[in-house]
Amino acid sequence: MREMREWELIVASADFERGQRASKSLNQLNAADSRLLWLLTSQGPQTMRQVSEALGLEQSTVNRQVNAALARGLVERLGYRSNGARTLGATAAGQGMLEADLGRRTTVFAAGLNALPAGARDDFVRNFRVFAEAYAEAAEQQVQREGVRSRDAVSR
Repeated sequence: MREMREWELIVASADFERGQRASKSLNQLNAADSRLLWLLTSQGPQTMRQVSEALGLEQSTVNRQVNAALARGLVERLGYRSNGARTLGATAAGQGMLEADLGRRTTVFAAGLNALPAGARDDFVRNFRVFAEAYAEAAEQQVQREGVRSRDAVSR
């Protein structure tokens, strides 16, 4: 088994995960706040229902996460839509924290890319994106077939 390409990927992904943990330890935001702020800064103001659908989370989970983000001053309630639903938006403080966290991550990713030959970097990014999408889809399908066994399982 250790001679297989897949084994090399397991070893490389363990190194990558170690780096991810180290990088994330510097974050100001937790994962839930990061996902929420990413959505609100990239897609603009959203209703709670839109947040729930976009993040693939139960409404009760979104309510908890949004209330926590409101309490921390990361998001704010904005105006009402024509259907009466209130929208949420990122505050300047929330957007600033997200940008700071993303800036640190960008620096770390740049160091990884710079370890590759300059001519291989664009191909690596394209290929890694294809690989990551296929890997995530295969893992999610396996979970659907076999069920979740670990509390460490991560939602998107």
